[in-house]
Amino acid sequence: MGIADRDYARQPPSRTGRHGAAPRVGRMRAMSVNTWIIVVNVVVFLIGNVLLANVQVKTSAGEFIVEGVSPSELKGRKVDPNVTLPFPTVPNLFYHPIYDYSRPQKDSQGRIKMRLDGTPEPRLLAGERFTYMPVVESWGHFSTGKAFLKGQFWRFITFQFLHANVTHIVFNMMGLWFVGGLVEEYLGRKRYLAYYLACGLFGAVSYLFLNFVGYFVVPALSPGMRDITWLPALLFDDPYMPLIGASAGVFGVLMAAAFIAPRAIVEVMFVIPMRLRTAVYLFLGLAALNLLRGGHNAGGDAAHVGGAIAGAFLIRRPHLLRDFFDLFGDSRKGTRAKASHAAEVDAILVKVREHGLERLTPSEREVLRRESQAARERFLD
Repeated sequence: MGIADRDYARQPPSRTGRHGAAPRVGRMRAMSVNTWIIVVNVVVFLIGNVLLANVQVKTSAGEFIVEGVSPSELKGRKVDPNVTLPFPTVPNLFYHPIYDYSRPQKDSQGRIKMRLDGTPEPRLLAGERFTYMPVVESWGHFSTGKAFLKGQFWRFITFQFLHANVTHIVFNMMGLWFVGGLVEEYLGRKRYLAYYLACGLFGAVSYLFLNFVGYFVVPALSPGMRDITWLPALLFDDPYMPLIGASAGVFGVLMAAAFIAPRAIVEVMFVIPMRLRTAVYLFLGLAALNLLRGGHNAGGDAAHVGGAIAGAFLIRRPHLLRDFFDLFGDSRKGTRAKASHAAEVDAILVKVREHGLERLTPSEREVLRRESQAARERFLD
């Protein structure tokens, strides 16, 4: 029997707090993980939106191919970096064209289009799109195109620490400040960090799925559906539309708080007293409604709903968070050594049961003391 199999190491965290005390909304330890999440968000905001706000960098936004152009026509063609044109359907988006200079462009009546310098306008085959962004947002934002089509998977995490403006970050950090400490106390430091990041990650997955279906799948079903711009919950935004913000993770934390302390009273907008569970479900309902009707910031609400769903699932199954960081490396390295140590501890416990504590050697007493201390720390973490 290993130490993890013993009763005191397998007790689930109590919904009334670690030491029997009622959970307190708004509590935040000075060096808690929740504190550090807030600090990191604020520091990144100050760097990206204040110190480096004027450092704009050219950011790729994917390529496009003109309808009717075959792959064979693109062979050997190169982007013309000396020509920059505005992309017609997305503001602040530009492209470098790929032309076929051997075939001039023609209008609807079959006449050759002419440039201002009197030369024929070459046929446009494709283009390399780009925009300009602040450097931090350029590197860290999430989009369907960047994360999925380009395989830049770090963006599932980095977008969670970026914010558009002061209002955006203030409301998100207020949500963490009020209930993050409560959820961290319930889950423990490491699982809370895994929980927060997982909710944000699933918010991005929700956005990606709804955008991929809306932008790629629906138009591919039939030519008649290419002009559709609204279906319930689907996102028809350009796949390189950026998504930023901690809101998906914050919604997950709010769902956890509603589960842990559903009857705690909070003041919505600092004015309206309301039970925590009622307030959280109200916010979630508004986000879901806006997503379904395709309102302003429907993409953001797709992430909010995704984070909330993940949060509601994970807070009821916190054991699933244990291996979250295995995404970044195998936490089971050294398993054999741990198994050997556990066997040693079990042998000592057998000796205690059969012969009593007085028969233990000083080294065996030290092993048992260290293991008991480690078990208490794991339980309190």
